[in-house]
Order: sequence, then C-alpha cells, then structure tokens
Amino acid sequence: MSNCFLMTPLARLYVKLAFLALVLSLLTASCAKVKDESIPRLLEPLAESDLKALVARLDGLTSLQALRASRLLIQFIDAESKDKYRAADGQLVLKRPDKIRLIVQLPVTGTRIAEMVSESNHFKVAVYYPDKYRRFLSGTNNADYSRWREKLGREGRSALVDARPFHFTDALMIRPLQTGDSRFVYGLEEALVEENDMRQGAKRNARLLRSFYVVSELEIASGDRATSRVLRRFWFDRTNKLMFTRQQIFDDQARLATDVFYSGYEKLSEESQELWPGVILVSRPHDNYSARLTFTPGRFEVNPSDLTPNAFVLENKEGLPVTDLDTPSTP
Repeated sequence: MSNCFLMTPLARLYVKLAFLALVLSLLTASCAKVKDESIPRLLEPLAESDLKALVARLDGLTSLQALRASRLLIQFIDAESKDKYRAADGQLVLKRPDKIRLIVQLPVTGTRIAEMVSESNHFKVAVYYPDKYRRFLSGTNNADYSRWREKLGREGRSALVDARPFHFTDALMIRPLQTGDSRFVYGLEEALVEENDMRQGAKRNARLLRSFYVVSELEIASGDRATSRVLRRFWFDRTNKLMFTRQQIFDDQARLATDVFYSGYEKLSEESQELWPGVILVSRPHDNYSARLTFTPGRFEVNPSDLTPNAFVLENKEGLPVTDLDTPSTP
C-alpha cells in the first residue's frame, strides 16, 4: 500500500492546531456578536454611598413645610378613557402635614378644568370640564371606592374623576423617614434596570444596565399583623451623582399604590439654593392614570409664610352635581 497519504506526528499536530485555531476564531466571532447585541452592559462609573448618606439626600423634600407653585404644566395620562388630555396650566399649594390645593385650567383662556383639595384625610374634587364629567366629589383619602368606579363604566371614568389630591401630596411632600423608631427598619440594596442604550455612537438594539441604590422602609410585624410589610422604596441613580429619581409607595395589601419619578433637577426658587425636581411623574397603576407635573423656574416658592386657611377651602359655587363617595347612591 502506498504511504503517500500517511502523515508524520508533527504534521498531524499542525493540523490539530490549525483546526483548534479555526474553532476558537469562530467561537470568538460568535461571542462578540452576542455581546454586542444581546447582553446588556453595565453603565459606569458608579457612585458609592451608604444608608445614612442616602437618607440625608432626602432632607430637602422631607423637611419641606410648605410649597406654592403659581404656574406649572400638568398633563393627565389616562390608560382607560378614550379622551386625550393636553398639557394644561396649573397652580399648586401644599402645607404639612397633609394640606393641598391643585387648580387645573386651560392655557391662554384660563378656563378651569378642575380643582381639588385635601386635608385631615378628606378630599374634595370639582370637575368643570369636559361637560360630561362635571361633578363635585367628596370622600375619604384611604377609602376604597373601586365599586363606585366600576359603576361608572368605561365611558364615565377618566383621569380627572379618578385623581385624588393626596396622590400628589405624598409625591411632593415626602413623609420623613422614621429612622429612630423601633417599629420601622431600613434596608439598602442595588437594583439593576435594563434599558435601551441611547448614548451617541451606541449600536442598534444595544442595551445597558443602570445601577440604583434602593432604600426600603419596612414596618415590623406586631399585634394582629403577623408579617412585616414594605411601606416605601427610594431609588438613587448611581450613574448620575446619586440623584433621587423614584419613590414607590405601597398600600396595606402590599400593592404598588403610587410610583413617582423625579427628573430635571434645577434651581426653581430664588429663596433656596437647592436643586428641585423640575419634572415629577405621578403614576397610579391600579387607578389606570398618571399625571406629569412640570414646574416653572421663578414661579416656585419654598415655605411661603403668607398661606391662609382659606387657601385649602373648596366650595361648590357652581352648583355641580354632588357625589359623596362615603354615602354613594348613584354614580
């Protein structure tokens, strides 16, 4: 038999090495493709902090005693109603512990769309426009009116009807953290949120991971309640100077009741050197609506001293149809 096709040991070694190099090059090319298109990259650099320092970053919002915005833009975003709301002008007044007045009106003409007040766990809402939603509502902040909302049906519901003034109170005047109270404990963790890579030069469909510090507030189990429960979560962006960007508020059934996003920090008040969130998005996922508030620099007062009790009084001067939600008979 001819030996012309027999390979020496050295030749066989060269063939094996060449085959291995080919396989490695294919694997490297494949892995590079997956890395570019499928695996999100962690956005860096990341700021470092601890629980005490992060809690201190909330001082400006938790120590705020009163606020008055003589002009802001507000847009309701309704997940159910077919009505689409454009951005409207607004006026806002708040005072601790729980007073708020919000006026929503059409730009240019100043025609009132709605007014709402809340104090001592009770609220009033007057809806003036559109005409089909005209009514004067009153009720209790922590009451469940889901059955009444169901009776309205899809045609009768809207963000204006579902909105409650205290939804904005908790977003704008954050309740102080009870760090010295043994009934509450606080934890710190990292959360990674995947998002589109919008940076200049990013590849198409590229994804990234943004890192946040999350401070969780828990109420310890006691008495008839056998389990501890999460009350609130506070998010701080580790890729943006630890800016406070999000607050989550949970109800007694552990549902996410209010999800608030804070952005556009700037110097809004001449009386304060602090940066305040210029845009606040208040989301009520179980009420199927959100509201975006955009504040106007120079029309934002911190702790005004001339607020009177009448600033939080709302009367039904236009004779709107009245619905007392605590004693409902008809929608």
